[in-house]
Amino acid sequence: MNAAPAPQDTYYPLFDWLRIILATVVSLYHDDILRWSSSGNLAVQVFFALSGWLIGGILLTTSPRNLARFWFNRATRIWIPYAVGLALLLGASILRDPITRKWLEFAFYKLTFTYNLFGPAQLQSAKRMMPLQGAGNHYWSVCAEEQFYLIAPLVLVLLPRRFGRSLVFWAAIAAVAIATNTYGAITLGVLAAILRDRVGKWHQTMAAQWGLALVVALTAVAMATGVPPYEYVAPFFSIAVVLLLAREGRKSKVGSFLGGVSYPFYLNHWIGVFAVHAALTPLGLRHSVLAKGLALLANLVICSALYVMVDRRVMAVRSRWFNQRLGWTLAASGFAAVAIGVAGGLILSH
Repeated sequence: MNAAPAPQDTYYPLFDWLRIILATVVSLYHDDILRWSSSGNLAVQVFFALSGWLIGGILLTTSPRNLARFWFNRATRIWIPYAVGLALLLGASILRDPITRKWLEFAFYKLTFTYNLFGPAQLQSAKRMMPLQGAGNHYWSVCAEEQFYLIAPLVLVLLPRRFGRSLVFWAAIAAVAIATNTYGAITLGVLAAILRDRVGKWHQTMAAQWGLALVVALTAVAMATGVPPYEYVAPFFSIAVVLLLAREGRKSKVGSFLGGVSYPFYLNHWIGVFAVHAALTPLGLRHSVLAKGLALLANLVICSALYVMVDRRVMAVRSRWFNQRLGWTLAASGFAAVAIGVAGGLILSH
């Protein structure tokens, strides 16, 4: 008999702190404070494992008739702050960059949630033609997440349970994803959620906690030495970190606020860097410790304001907006956007 699945209102307070730490790591890496070349990517891999665990767990308790609500929730949570962030990014770029055919191509990929498929590969060759010279390159991960939100329900909810929720099936998907360096951390997150559904809170047993801590230590050493290669190790480090912190508890005001700020902070952390650099470059302080500290502080203030004005307001009122037709419309719009982006990308990249 299957263990009872985790309810959708299960709260993991440590994830709030994890989110803001990960977003900060990405910000510090982009501002050249963290010099390890995989710092930003590893933070994103942990984000992916977290998403696979949480969204996979939600989908395991979602019926086909409730999919409209799932897609509605994802769209309102992800699209609106993303649209604000993208508008700020492209708006700032229009003021300072030449609007070329290549610029429009990159904007098109971001608008259709397909930048991850066509954009990062061009970062080295076409960086100067990107909006703000590639400052929004990290949006590739949001596009990857959006594709996961669209496709995962088709597998976990609409396929027969013996296939879509099979441990063997998802283990095979994870193996292929890791072997091909294609978002293995997300698939491991889903696999862990399915195992949680089958056998209960296995990750909270003493043996599992020690085992997960050992995985974190061994994979950290492996990433430091490069043996085996980083891309094969990072997904296991990421899911082990997530499972170590996946402990239910009460929401704290500070933690939940910082966890909420993490998404606009991740999207918009270029703003503080650009603003401080513009202010301090004439003084010869662009690369100073002062500039780094002020950029981080400015980002926290700006993105906290964005969270209060956008994210939190949307979350407070979105239940009033929902209806089945709107949910299905948003889902169809998401699939259509990605399809248009893939078709356009195949044409534009040749």
